[in-house]
Amino acid sequence: MKRDTYYQPALLLLLSFLWIAGCCQPSDSLDEVKQFKADDKYFKSALVSLHFLIETLPTVQSDSIFLQLINSYQLPIDAQGAADGLYTGESPYDAFDYKHVVELTISDGKITAIDYNEVNKEGSGKEEDEQYNIDMSVTGGKPADAYPKMEQQLLKVQNMLDVDAVSGATYSLSRFRYAVMVALMKANLKEQA
Repeated sequence: MKRDTYYQPALLLLLSFLWIAGCCQPSDSLDEVKQFKADDKYFKSALVSLHFLIETLPTVQSDSIFLQLINSYQLPIDAQGAADGLYTGESPYDAFDYKHVVELTISDGKITAIDYNEVNKEGSGKEEDEQYNIDMSVTGGKPADAYPKMEQQLLKVQNMLDVDAVSGATYSLSRFRYAVMVALMKANLKEQA
């Protein structure tokens, strides 16, 4: 048997465990989007688990799982069919006590403005943190440069999956997409109301 044949069941078992374990984790920032799949009592858990996987797995694996969840739950990747307005999407806090926050303005099925940042519990963002940006510049990218580039790309391409990684900010791309997806779910819920 091929190695992948063994890998897939193990991955699914891990995801199942994380979804169940995620039910017990506090994540008030996702309460608003639970209604996106109201008939699935594990939907919020899946989102919490997805965030955990984004933070802990290599990006190739977390991207694959992210795409599986998008397809499985038919999650929005653009603003088509979304209600006009200003929407905030955010993740649970990560292991370093940052949550990943985006504000999207949607008009006529298009994202017309966006602001993304990774914010700590004191309310300080990585994009404005001079020392953090200096420290991260050795990786080839820093939030002060990377976040605006991702924002500009999304405004241009309109589909979060078509936004490319910025050098030195690979994990931030997955976090960015996660926050955008949550904001888009809120916009879709408002349209359905």
